[in-house]
Amino acid sequence: MITPLLALSILAGATCTYPGTQGKVADYYTGPLIDTHLHIPSPEDSDNGNPVLWQDLSLKDIACTLKQEGTESAFAFFPIYVGSPLDEFYLAAERAQAKYPDLFVRFINPPGNQSGVPTVTANRLKKLLKDHDGLFQGYGEIALYGHDGEAVNPYHPNAEIFLEIYTVANKRQMLVYFHPGVDQLDSFAEVLAQYPNINFVVHGEQIEQEVGDLMDVYPNIYFTVNDLYGDQYLLHQNETSAGFLEKTEDYETLLQQDLATWQAVIEAHPNQFLWGTDRGGVAAWTLNKKVGRRIADYGRAFIARLDPAVQENFAYKNAQALIDSTD
Repeated sequence: MITPLLALSILAGATCTYPGTQGKVADYYTGPLIDTHLHIPSPEDSDNGNPVLWQDLSLKDIACTLKQEGTESAFAFFPIYVGSPLDEFYLAAERAQAKYPDLFVRFINPPGNQSGVPTVTANRLKKLLKDHDGLFQGYGEIALYGHDGEAVNPYHPNAEIFLEIYTVANKRQMLVYFHPGVDQLDSFAEVLAQYPNINFVVHGEQIEQEVGDLMDVYPNIYFTVNDLYGDQYLLHQNETSAGFLEKTEDYETLLQQDLATWQAVIEAHPNQFLWGTDRGGVAAWTLNKKVGRRIADYGRAFIARLDPAVQENFAYKNAQALIDSTD
């Protein structure tokens, strides 16, 4: 019988070597890529249909997909579910550190164990980090959108629970990663001004129209562009690999839509935008070989249309500077 893990391993193929672009348009950026938004599946089974690490795929499978698509490293969110046995959660990050120290930039992602609370307290975070000193380079991704089914989250970036966490992150030179909610521009500006030594990375449609305004003032905010493919997020649970590949077949039409949305603001802030994918958390197919190649090739086609002076910054240099800041 072919298990889900075996099936994914078969799909990944025998080689993890990047063979070069295999896309649909003539011009590609051919340099390094750093994916700044990748979810490591939880090793704990759930009823929501999300993939399970070691059961549906392994770190080796993820590493192979990244390598064969030419992605040199990835900001990887490792979930730590307080209230569950923690050893299995730490094991994933520890194996990533041991086997792939340069491939996975490890973020600790500890959601709160109470309904509506987006994360653990600063004291709890300190304990989680102290027990595994040096294991994590960043904190997040933390979602600040929605709250018990509501569209607006009362937890803004300047909420007391986060102000205490920033002290922890600052002391350890950790990156902080958020998916902000709506109407959080002012609270984010307050935090960026108060904590200039922390580099904040954000993503999401709730702030994408406003992030350029923050970048005009604050050099410590960065934005991951992952809503490519005609401004659509397609790497979700209700999609399939076949559907994704079909919808991204027409590069040119989608590229023109994405460039109209992103090119001007990226080129206006060449040091603060990052490439990313937002994959892995809700569907194992988002990490298979064919999908990974299409994602990376599409990203390379998009990058090639940017000003040549900006391309490497967006593709990897801005991300590498953030990684270096955690040393």
